[in-house]
Amino acid sequence: MDTTLPARRLEPADLSWATAFLESACSEHPVLNYCCTGPDANGQRLWLLEQVLRFGLRYGRVYINPEGNALAVWIGPEHPAATLRRFLRTALLPAALWRLEWAGFQRLRHFLVATTWLRRHSFTAHQQHYLLALAVRPADRGRGLGQRLLRVTLAAMQAAHRPCYLDTQQPTLLGFFQRLGFRLMGECATGQTPDAPINWGLVREGHA
Repeated sequence: MDTTLPARRLEPADLSWATAFLESACSEHPVLNYCCTGPDANGQRLWLLEQVLRFGLRYGRVYINPEGNALAVWIGPEHPAATLRRFLRTALLPAALWRLEWAGFQRLRHFLVATTWLRRHSFTAHQQHYLLALAVRPADRGRGLGQRLLRVTLAAMQAAHRPCYLDTQQPTLLGFFQRLGFRLMGECATGQTPDAPINWGLVREGHA
């Protein structure tokens, strides 16, 4: 636990309930709906969200707020090459092919290639904090919980004055992030089909 933050840092033992939390908070996320289209779409979504958490626990920090209804996944600047694309390629390729089937796997691969490209071309800093996920339980949205968790974790992440990067596939969230000091750097399509989500990349300069 980071005692300097009003938030608890999750450990591997928290993986099961944290995955269920993300599933309830992100069930309508455009990327999940785009990649998880097989007969077992619900199981595919759970599997992908579990990989997001495993990735955050391995390469960064996962925080939950004191109320237990807002969660943030950060990847640290000491792992600039730790992209989800690389994680899939090196550790999860057979499982991804099996769980998502060929069509879903291809969509996920195109999405990861596009988002990695946009991240690398958004600015020249090699070391940055990367906000991989920010989620709030649906019943608790509109209370500023995600904003508070993001603010306190931003203060910790940027204590060393390194920039923070995030991407979103939800245009309704652009204003939310911009009000917190993020600048829109670019956008790109994330697939080769008409229903592929658009990805927007945003940067917050290295200040606390």
